[in-house]
Amino acid sequence: MFKIIKYLVYLSIIAGVIIAFIMWNGGDKIRWFGKKSEEVGHTVKEKSEVVGNKSDKLEEGLTEKKEFIEEKVKAVVKKAEEHGIIKREQEK
Repeated sequence: MFKIIKYLVYLSIIAGVIIAFIMWNGGDKIRWFGKKSEEVGHTVKEKSEVVGNKSDKLEEGLTEKKEFIEEKVKAVVKKAEEHGIIKREQEK
């Protein structure tokens, strides 16, 4: 128990020294980190919009192709039924 308290005291002293050093330098490091993280946030937002638009286009294309394939399959099945190749039971 005392070891945990000792480590917490050491950690708080180290954190205090780091914060005092940062404040002594005028907080430039914190502002720099904030600016860089803001730039990264804007880049991520732009790229996610681009990826979203591309995925929407892909989904539309796949939906169109799926509908086309379904129409062709229905046509082939109908022709096969007409020629007696496929026999389906009538649904009740």
